[in-house]
Amino acid sequence: MVSKEMRKQFIYNNIRCGDFHVHTSYTDGQSNVAEYCERARQNGLKVIAFTEHVRKIITYNYQELLSDIRKARNKFGDIKILSGCEAKVLNIYGELDAPGEVLEQCDVVVGVFHGFECSNRKEYLSALVAMLQNRFVSIWGHPTLFLSRKSIELEEREIKNIVDVCIKEGVFIERNIKYGLPDARFIELAVKSGAKFIVSSDAHDVDELLTTDRLVEEWNWIDRMC
Repeated sequence: MVSKEMRKQFIYNNIRCGDFHVHTSYTDGQSNVAEYCERARQNGLKVIAFTEHVRKIITYNYQELLSDIRKARNKFGDIKILSGCEAKVLNIYGELDAPGEVLEQCDVVVGVFHGFECSNRKEYLSALVAMLQNRFVSIWGHPTLFLSRKSIELEEREIKNIVDVCIKEGVFIERNIKYGLPDARFIELAVKSGAKFIVSSDAHDVDELLTTDRLVEEWNWIDRMC
């Protein structure tokens, strides 16, 4: 089994040439694995990660998704195709809503907040830190989305504390194209602190998949924050 460190090193070595957050027709996406890989080739991508939604009790066959990925690897040898999942946080201890056996099989795990029930700001921040420290999490997905929906703005010291945890744990902060998050203020503070980013589409259809031109555009914007 590939170690967590090796998985993150691979992401780091390929952050500017791939899309690391994609959803298929196994859940709420409109396209299948092969269709995405074909479009990834057309878009000039070298890496694509299928980070399908999961729950503790999955309503589809995750092994069939892995089978589709294996078949795609044989057909699209010029593209690195990764297995993964998007898993939401369940509690302040950073527990993920995903079966352990699925997490063990993933090349990429995107940790996110969706319908997280917290009574106050402190509990959210505690849960976020715990998620970033979760041994499976490699990417913090659509950062600050939960906060923006709750109309909560992080203070600068809070951002810096979160970024420090990301750096210590080797977790990549996602620049999520779908939601346009995190914002420029957050990115500037994070970049200047030395945090590592990825740019991803959060695609639910092949037409939403990143192109090399869009990747270059986003990375040029992030680089200007240095």
